[in-house]
Amino acid sequence: MIDACPDSAVLFFDVDGTLTSFDPDDMTDKDFNAVHPSKAVVDAFGRLRNAGHRAFICTGRPLWLIADGLRALNPAGIVAMAGATLEVEGRVVHEDCFDEDVIAELARRITVAGGEALFETNGATYSLEPVGVEQSFLLGAGVVHGVDQMRVDGRLRVGKVCINACDLARVANDDGFIDREFELCNTGGQNRELSPKGIDKGLGVARALEYLGRTGNARTFGFGDSGNDLGMLAAVETAVAMGNAMPEVKAVADYVTDDVVHDGTVTAMQHFGLIS
Repeated sequence: MIDACPDSAVLFFDVDGTLTSFDPDDMTDKDFNAVHPSKAVVDAFGRLRNAGHRAFICTGRPLWLIADGLRALNPAGIVAMAGATLEVEGRVVHEDCFDEDVIAELARRITVAGGEALFETNGATYSLEPVGVEQSFLLGAGVVHGVDQMRVDGRLRVGKVCINACDLARVANDDGFIDREFELCNTGGQNRELSPKGIDKGLGVARALEYLGRTGNARTFGFGDSGNDLGMLAAVETAVAMGNAMPEVKAVADYVTDDVVHDGTVTAMQHFGLIS
């Protein structure tokens, strides 16, 4: 345990499986906007602010899925879409997207294979489905059958793609397309995330610290549970794994806390003297 210190800390919190409960193998018809942190977590964020610390949400979710229950935590900022977006004070200060040709080719391969995937933008999530399927398993996602239906003002602004492992194997084709164009992440169960090459939560952390004028990662903490948190945990000084975290996340952690159901983030904040 580190000594309690009056110097302000910067903390980065994953959402699903960290601030809120999440089962990666039970996503059918789930309303992600209805999921919210516990009262203990809400109270802890208030105490962090009162102590002068700055807390960022650091999530794979796009901005449109940062629901009121999460924004009510009043974070210092939001690292969204697994590092592709940084929002501070309600303003997007960084946003990385895939090249349109890459997204068009991925969508073509998924369509040919008869698969499905979620194409995420900060304004909407599009569920690419085979012709004849008109309902997505993700509530709020718009069903599309081709890439042109994802365009807004003629542009594709996709920052992340979620696809199950079986469909991903069917579109990879052993030609290096996935490895060449994407950062691939296992987020638990059969879920896989594809991000633009070179983009992960660690880059989002670095951009947030730069925005704050911080040099280095002293007095920084990361809290996570799944594969897309590894970049974040590598970028901070102190890495905290939830009790429900994947084994590879626990393996790199400086501290393993309680699981999300038992408010492990709060336990860890108390352990490190960040809140009383």
